[in-house]
Amino acid sequence: MRKITIRTKLITLFVFFVCIPFLVFGVLWYVRSTLSIEHSATDFQEQILKQANRHLDAYFLDLERTTFPLITHPLIRDFMKLTPEQTYERFELTRKIQEELLQQMVFSRPEIYSFIIYSSKGLSVSSSGSSSIEENYEAYLNMPGKNYSVVGLRWNGNTPLLTIIRKFHDAATYRTSGVLIINIRLNEISKIVGDIKLGENGFLWIADTAGQIIYHPEKSKWGTAVPDWYAAQIQNRTSGTFIRTDDSIKDLVVFNRSPYTDWTIVSQVPIHELTGDLLLLRNATLWGVLILVLLVILVIGGFSLTLTNALSKLQRLMRQAENGNLNVQAPEHRGYEMGNLYRGFNKMVRELRRLIEEVHTSQIRERELVIKQRESTLKALQSQINPHFLYNTLEMISSYALVEGIRPISRMATGLADLFRFSISDAMQVIPLQVELIHVQTYLEIQKERFPYLQIEMNVDQKAVSQILAVRLSLQPLVENCFRHGYERHRLKPVYIGIFGEWRETGYLLRIIDKGKGMEAQTKEDYNRLFQNYEGKDLEDEKHKDELTKIGLLNVHQRTRLLFGEPYGLQILQSGEHGTNIQMLLPYDAQNTSKSGEHIYVQSANR
Repeated sequence: MRKITIRTKLITLFVFFVCIPFLVFGVLWYVRSTLSIEHSATDFQEQILKQANRHLDAYFLDLERTTFPLITHPLIRDFMKLTPEQTYERFELTRKIQEELLQQMVFSRPEIYSFIIYSSKGLSVSSSGSSSIEENYEAYLNMPGKNYSVVGLRWNGNTPLLTIIRKFHDAATYRTSGVLIINIRLNEISKIVGDIKLGENGFLWIADTAGQIIYHPEKSKWGTAVPDWYAAQIQNRTSGTFIRTDDSIKDLVVFNRSPYTDWTIVSQVPIHELTGDLLLLRNATLWGVLILVLLVILVIGGFSLTLTNALSKLQRLMRQAENGNLNVQAPEHRGYEMGNLYRGFNKMVRELRRLIEEVHTSQIRERELVIKQRESTLKALQSQINPHFLYNTLEMISSYALVEGIRPISRMATGLADLFRFSISDAMQVIPLQVELIHVQTYLEIQKERFPYLQIEMNVDQKAVSQILAVRLSLQPLVENCFRHGYERHRLKPVYIGIFGEWRETGYLLRIIDKGKGMEAQTKEDYNRLFQNYEGKDLEDEKHKDELTKIGLLNVHQRTRLLFGEPYGLQILQSGEHGTNIQMLLPYDAQNTSKSGEHIYVQSANR
């Protein structure tokens, strides 16, 4: 993968994370949307069939309630008790039943074609006045099952009639004493079912349990047998759906059987009519998504190519710069990110050219400094006779003083030689604080000979002085300032010099304290400000600046800050009528630092 170019990676990522997911999602969505459309169409057809069955059940329930008074009417009960020999009673009851009961019901229900009542003794009465006996009435009397049931469809001439039977029971024996045959026209059933529209070519039809078509949009099929596929797919089922193909036309067949009438309503609708609009919407959505994907491919692909071309160009320019051609120039008129990248490259090349020129110039200067340093070294070797002469002279004075028994003169001569030898060394040399303290102690011993009443107090960590870094000749000028500016300048006797040390998180803190007269408050603020910006650029008065820089404090602070950096250096904590307190922060020696050790405490009392 590391060796593949960015362009190849972008194309690969785009194909695997955009194109392929969109393709898979599109196929899944296409299949799922097709199934969802078919399920929605099936559910819609099932709801229509269930509603049609409910309307038919309601119609037959209403017809059952309408005929219920005939079952309990006294005339009907008396008619069931007649025998064929009772001719006169039969004539009277038949007339009354026809006039008072049957004709009124026929008039109130236009769809009723006729009522016929048969008794178990072979007598009959009809709403039309005919007293003929049907051949299969005995089958109706002995028909098992419900007391109220739909028998089937038959033709009376050109009129299709639906036969419904209702049994009469003897109240004493609970046996069937007769049967009511109701012949109804199919106009009400046609009105209930025929008003349901299922597309342009869809239709409903009804079949009974005997496999006879009760209703069909084509009247020629009324009373005929159901198709052959009916027995295999619907005969023994209460509801369901399936796809039927006939002459390359797929029909969605949905059926539902009523538990009240045992009729099965079947709907046949071409699938393309049910899903036509939804499929158009699905296809339009699919094409829209494809077009959107193509636009995304073009836009993102074009942007990726533009980006990779810009990066390739920058790569070529960087190779030229690697080969030493620093005069290359990248165009800066591109977009925000690439423009910034090109501008940064141009700035880098210009900076490299400048640095090369500076390095070349600095190398020339360095060579000049080496030559001058060699000349200075030669001159220093030539003048070494003078310091050696002074050292030898001071040692001879010390020797004569010891011979004569004057030890103070010997100590002062030896200390002065040590001071002089320490002072002429490199002022920018980094040394342990212990060496600097030994030098300060030598200096204070000489001052002690001058001022016997001088009290010296020193309290520092014995181990710290060997592990803390300091600049050569950084502490002695501070102690010397105590004598010069704290005491002698104000004509005061030096009575006290204190040096104290303590550990801090950032370094080791030394405090130099005297009891002379300090400086003014403004001078103290100027010093502290000068310590923060040791070049003195923030001083307004040049004359006042010159006065400040004459004192060794600034020199000590500059050398410490130059070698160790911030926050190391000086700060005046207190300066006034009661003395001066100056602190100096020094760094730890990172290679050998430990914050535990014995303290050196030196106190010199007045003589």
